[in-house]
Amino acid sequence: MIEYAIRERLRDPHYEPIGVWVQGPSPGLDLVIEYLPGNPEAQGEANWIINRLVEKGIKSLPKGFLEYHQSTISPYRGMRGPVIETEEFESVESCARAKVHR
Repeated sequence: MIEYAIRERLRDPHYEPIGVWVQGPSPGLDLVIEYLPGNPEAQGEANWIINRLVEKGIKSLPKGFLEYHQSTISPYRGMRGPVIETEEFESVESCARAKVHR
């Protein structure tokens, strides 16, 4: 799932990709949320989500985890695109790197 931030709100509002959320098929917290440089607030929020899962002892991500987080971002700040399933990558890390640094 690609995350977008709204840019140039006054002159030419548009969404710009800033990060990616990748959930893998493995059991456990098979999750990477990574942002492009210059998005420390978004990365901090993502780290908080992961830390909260660990602190609560979550052993596996619930079904619909990414879909839920699509709806938790304010449209005044940005949006999260559709959840896309793929078997193209060997790991969640390689998928995140390929998608966020293209």
